[in-house]
Amino acid sequence: MNIQQQEKTSLILHGHFYQPPRENPQTGIIGKQLSASPFPDWNERIHADCYSANSHSRYLSAYRRILSMTNNYASISFNFGPTLLSWMQKQHPETYELILQADRQSVERLGFGNAIAQAFNHSILPLCTKEDARTQILWGLDDFNRRFGRAAQGLWLSETAINPMVIDLLAESGVTFVILSPWQCRAISKDESSIQGLNGKPAPYDRPFLLQGKSGKTVNAFFYNHQLAEGISFGHYLRDADQLYERLLTIKTEEKAQLIHTATDGEIYGHHEPYGDMALAALIKKVEDRDDFSFTNYAAYLSEHPATEWAHLHEGEEEKGTSWSCSHGVSRWYRDCGCHTGGDESWNQKWRTPLRKAFDHLSQNIDTIFFTEVKRLLGPQVEALSLLYAFAPVASGQMEMETFLAAYSNDPSVREQLAQLLLAQKYKHFAYTSCGWFFNDLAGLEPRQNITYALMAVQLCQRFSTDELMMTLLDDLSKAKANRKQDGNGQNLAMESLQQLRGEVEAALFFTLNRRIAKSDDYRDSYGYFTLESYSLLEDQQVVLTLLNKQSLVRYICTAVDLHPELMQLEYSITVQNTTEGEEQTYYLDHDDIHLRMRDALFDQIDRTVCSLDQNQIKQLSRNLYHYASLATNIPYLPMGALYQELIGSTLQAIKSLFMYGSLSMWDEFKKDFELMLDFFLKYGKQPDLDLIKTIFDTQMWSLAEKIQTFGLYDQNSRFILEFLEIIRKRGYQPDLTAIQDAIYPYMSMQKRLPPSTDANLINTLGTMLNFELTIKET
Repeated sequence: MNIQQQEKTSLILHGHFYQPPRENPQTGIIGKQLSASPFPDWNERIHADCYSANSHSRYLSAYRRILSMTNNYASISFNFGPTLLSWMQKQHPETYELILQADRQSVERLGFGNAIAQAFNHSILPLCTKEDARTQILWGLDDFNRRFGRAAQGLWLSETAINPMVIDLLAESGVTFVILSPWQCRAISKDESSIQGLNGKPAPYDRPFLLQGKSGKTVNAFFYNHQLAEGISFGHYLRDADQLYERLLTIKTEEKAQLIHTATDGEIYGHHEPYGDMALAALIKKVEDRDDFSFTNYAAYLSEHPATEWAHLHEGEEEKGTSWSCSHGVSRWYRDCGCHTGGDESWNQKWRTPLRKAFDHLSQNIDTIFFTEVKRLLGPQVEALSLLYAFAPVASGQMEMETFLAAYSNDPSVREQLAQLLLAQKYKHFAYTSCGWFFNDLAGLEPRQNITYALMAVQLCQRFSTDELMMTLLDDLSKAKANRKQDGNGQNLAMESLQQLRGEVEAALFFTLNRRIAKSDDYRDSYGYFTLESYSLLEDQQVVLTLLNKQSLVRYICTAVDLHPELMQLEYSITVQNTTEGEEQTYYLDHDDIHLRMRDALFDQIDRTVCSLDQNQIKQLSRNLYHYASLATNIPYLPMGALYQELIGSTLQAIKSLFMYGSLSMWDEFKKDFELMLDFFLKYGKQPDLDLIKTIFDTQMWSLAEKIQTFGLYDQNSRFILEFLEIIRKRGYQPDLTAIQDAIYPYMSMQKRLPPSTDANLINTLGTMLNFELTIKET
């Protein structure tokens, strides 16, 4: 009997992973966002929930033990926005590398990579000028090429927004395909004579189509399965991988599609849907273990199934184009069309139109200045647009400004002016980030951020213009009204932003306080975009600093004076001189000018100063605790309350000192002391103190994970983790093991090689302690 093997259906799940730029343009530092607590900002919170989780996604046994970890990015199609990857590369290089690694693995498996590019900072391209849209595309493609080491074939359009102009630009830039909503398509055809209107039905998802631009150029389009997208995004499909698999089987059986694919925001996999990454990992395993589907990606599928039909898109309101998140087209990003997210039902979005008009007016002024000044500085031999396109790696943080501009001029003054002109272009683009119009109110976090970027663009350009660019922008912004009376209008919001410290003043304040507060080992010579080139403490206690802004290439000489040194108050005057323009300005600052993120950094430095007991001090404290506990046994009162308070504080100091300055090297000698201190703390400490100890243990696990990822897993690490966890678990503490599990798993699964002398039994015991259902064999 001949049994015909069932052909596997091609399966593509695309995740659009993106965060808007959040950095303060004055410093390059993200401010503390209290709404993201317990994380310092939303990038960090979503990284933990989603981006990192998907690079180490757990697959559990029936007993909730870890059977395997999956790098989900190796199986799904994905794009990461350049503004997100530039942040991640600095803050979480391990996650960043695993994303790049996943793409390389997909190239090896399929011949084509899972990753596709994205328009640079998520501007709505149909609403951009043609040149701005081209810049968004070219910067996005350049960013991708440099990070992933290959040319991108596909590009994710912000909000899938498209029109004929965008199609032409994509084709000119070498983009092969895009992913669109099926509702953006009005008709399909095999040729001009056989146009078939869809009449409100979704476009077919099971094959690619050709799109034609204004000039006749073409790109391919995949229209995603809307039912899957809606179910994953809003229908909680990710709560049960078995049910999701059954849904896919139903589509395969009933619709007999050769290709099943869909696209969603990537953050649904773990952030919007908690543990959605684990459902995805379970789905990936089911697909790999069975014969119904095979994961592929768009480029691979297109290479074997080239498009033979045409798709005709809706024009959208005012023929401006269409998107996946506005039923009217792209109106959500320039007028009150009725599309919004959250907010009071009585609110309106009439502010959208004057906000965009304000930025459009500013953009025209900035472009005029840019083209005029580049020609003045570099002459006719360098085209301004060519310079702008070449600026891509600096805009995405992959090349230093000084290095880039060295190829254009040897004159420091020329380089400095070019730097400011180019940065003005970058922040002009950032002001158009789509999130600024997406939500419900002008006073929201995202519109405020866009306004801040627009203000920065003005500050960078003003030296090149005799017009009052700032007054013009503020006047234009005044026409945009917030919904709550107390929030005023766009001008009020801009004035609030302008009250923030300029970057050079903030950096000078930080370096001054850092030298005043921290130990010498914790002195910092960089703060965001700023480098401290020199620091001098004069006899009269004045501080003189020389700072370089590595972005604008401007140097500043700053003089900081403690106004009340005898009172120990944080009140300073800081005089700043721009070495190019020679102007001086003095600022009077107090503790209210130290923003929360800087305070956190300074608190950490104080903590390291306080928690610096040496080995003799720790041993002496251990003896004191022993004697105190012995003497305090079976007495009906708390002996010497002041001493008790001192010992609690000193115990906390000692525990932090052990973990802050080399727990591995000191562990064998101080293990018993640690147990004694922990017992004392548990017996006499109050609940806030006990909660604080847990955060110390969590931090220790994260710190050790970083060391293992950097230097490898050795028996000394393993023994320490085992003994440490045994001690604290006996006393009721369970630290967050996520990071240490992520670091250990590659060794448990033999993806990374252990040192030749490794004790396999020790590693297996550690695996059990860390909730793995895995063992390694003797090497």
